[in-house]
Amino acid sequence: MSEGERKIGWFTRLGNGLTRLRLILSNVLFFGFLIVMLMLLFGGPPVPQVPDGGALVLDPRGAIVEQRSPVDPIQQWLTPQAVLAETELNDLLDALRHAAEDERIRMAVLDLDDLRFVSVAHAQAIGEALAAFRAADKQVVAYGSYYDQQPYLIASFADAIYMHPLGQVMLPGFSLNQMYFKGLLDKLDVNVHVFRVGRYKEFVEPYTRTGMSEEAREANQELVDLLWRELGSQIVENRQLDRARFDRYTQSYADAVAETNGDFASLAVEYHLVDELLTPDQARARIVDAVGEGDQGGFNGIGFRAYLEAVNGAPEPGEDPRIAVITGQGPIVMGDDLRGVIAAERIVQLIRRVRDDRRVAALVMRLNTPGGSAFASELIRQELELTQLAGKPVVVSMGPLAASGGYWIASTADAIVAEPTTITGSIGVFGIVPTFEDSLASIGVTSDGVRTSPLGPVNPLAGLSEATARVLQTGTEHAYRRFLNLVARGRDLSLEQVERIAQGRVWLGLQAVELGLVDELGDQQAAIARAAELAGLERWSLQRIEPPLTPREILLRELFGSLGRVTGGTGSESGVSPGNGRLLPPLLRRLGETWQALQSLDDPRHSYALCLSCAVVP
Repeated sequence: MSEGERKIGWFTRLGNGLTRLRLILSNVLFFGFLIVMLMLLFGGPPVPQVPDGGALVLDPRGAIVEQRSPVDPIQQWLTPQAVLAETELNDLLDALRHAAEDERIRMAVLDLDDLRFVSVAHAQAIGEALAAFRAADKQVVAYGSYYDQQPYLIASFADAIYMHPLGQVMLPGFSLNQMYFKGLLDKLDVNVHVFRVGRYKEFVEPYTRTGMSEEAREANQELVDLLWRELGSQIVENRQLDRARFDRYTQSYADAVAETNGDFASLAVEYHLVDELLTPDQARARIVDAVGEGDQGGFNGIGFRAYLEAVNGAPEPGEDPRIAVITGQGPIVMGDDLRGVIAAERIVQLIRRVRDDRRVAALVMRLNTPGGSAFASELIRQELELTQLAGKPVVVSMGPLAASGGYWIASTADAIVAEPTTITGSIGVFGIVPTFEDSLASIGVTSDGVRTSPLGPVNPLAGLSEATARVLQTGTEHAYRRFLNLVARGRDLSLEQVERIAQGRVWLGLQAVELGLVDELGDQQAAIARAAELAGLERWSLQRIEPPLTPREILLRELFGSLGRVTGGTGSESGVSPGNGRLLPPLLRRLGETWQALQSLDDPRHSYALCLSCAVVP
């Protein structure tokens, strides 16, 4: 063997050795990572302990929702600022109901700084649970760096409200402002073809007008006035305020602020909206006086998420007959999507599962939706009616929104239960088809071709034929008549009665019950009680029906849920902390909402029962 061959052999052996070393290290790191992940998944942190004589901390984040939207846990972990947190309403209500009977819990502490969006209906539901907690001879205190309107409504149910000395209570009332795109569409030579029935069906107005129509202005003004009256009356009652003083604070805020030389916090105390101004340390010390000091410092307390984990959350359904609850949240669309929508195929599967389950005696359909596809709404309604024909009562429970397509789904249920501030009705149908033939022509692009009939397919690049326009208008009118007949049959009203309260007009739950569109006012618990009554049940267990997760979704949810608990993702449990949430700029958020609304327009007949006025609810 030559000297050169020996050198090559030595380098080769060195390279092979390094390769083996790299593989060994890689395997060690991989198996180490795998062991850590398995420990997190199957071991996890110890179950939280409920402190004796402690406080339950309610610190909801982001938006209060009926049901959390499916979010990729990896995206949520890597870029949390891009995903708005969500807190399920039932988690808060279950924690409060359980704590009201738990002798270990002496007080509830509201920390609402990280709460970004909550509807009036959800705020009142939480408030009623707080009132029941107080009725059990337990105290509720609220602390905030500042208070926005609906979070303040929740805080007003507390025994005492504390605020930072530089804080502010903002009660601006309600407004409904839309963005109108007709001017832009005209400049781009985009033709918007509208097919509508109902004087008040205003979803199409942003694409056909430069401002609000008089019919829409009339209905919307009445809506916001009534909603504000309900919210204001609740605050006045909770805080035992003088109504005239409250009205001056809300209607002449600029003048009131001048009296305190711009000291917003002192103004809130002067008008009795806040009891005392305290820094976070002072607020913690005040709570420590009531419940004692915790092991890790701060006060003796436990966050509501950890509390639910400690008490094992909601009980599993027992041997008693079951009442099933299915939640539908978001626009109503075709298909089986899970991303924050009511997808007809997916919901139909869940309803069918309930109908075929002999253990289920009744169904409560919880809705929070502005509507959407008329076809998808009818598919869901038909499945509910088949469940009724199978001998299982169906009760619809309306959350903050159950309008247009949402009311279509509810129309033939055995009973409809709505919150006082539920936005519902909006019985009307429209179609909208944009075409771009003039836009293309302006840059020298034209369309031409042949067809076998005057109708032809809908081609947004070539415009609509006269025959196609007539077909779409006739189909819209037919869908509207069907909507009216369903409401008349389901609510035991005459067509004339329904016609007078339809026309796309939006109503609050308070009005809807008087008009016969809703059977009674109440929350989800009232709807469950009504379902039990209709099914003749004295004892029952509750079963929440949710879409099954894929193995990947289960793995990621468990994995990143465990990581969140290990890194303290269950929330502050020993003190009061200021919020640090981020929001998109208002213009971008509104444009995003508009784009999402357009994306939900997937009805195969181009007929929609969708409520634009529902944007009044945050």
